[in-house]
Amino acid sequence: MAGLVFLALGCGDSGQNPNGTGDLLVSYSGTGEAGAMLITISGGAVQSVTAIGAQIILSTSPYPTSTRVVILGETSNGDLLRIRVPDVSQVAHYSIHTDQVADKASYALIDPSGHTFSVHR
Repeated sequence: MAGLVFLALGCGDSGQNPNGTGDLLVSYSGTGEAGAMLITISGGAVQSVTAIGAQIILSTSPYPTSTRVVILGETSNGDLLRIRVPDVSQVAHYSIHTDQVADKASYALIDPSGHTFSVHR
């Protein structure tokens, strides 16, 4: 009987610990003309960055709480990246600044203000 109670309590678990190491999602909202972007993730350590789609991702962490990410390829609105962090309960501490955006046709720099990101679980 105790085994059934333990098993029942485990059902419905998302598989991710509510705190501790895990993945957060980065959502993108933009106008669609971006072919390449440079962003900075701030607010906490980032252990790895991976694309959810077919984009090419390059990242470096020049400081313990700052990660710079280059995103190459087609983007669409919605979840774009997965970031591994040491404590997913600190999601509210993370923010993203769009540093540069290049046009997908000409690769000329365009105004980054139309390209925003958010971090969520």
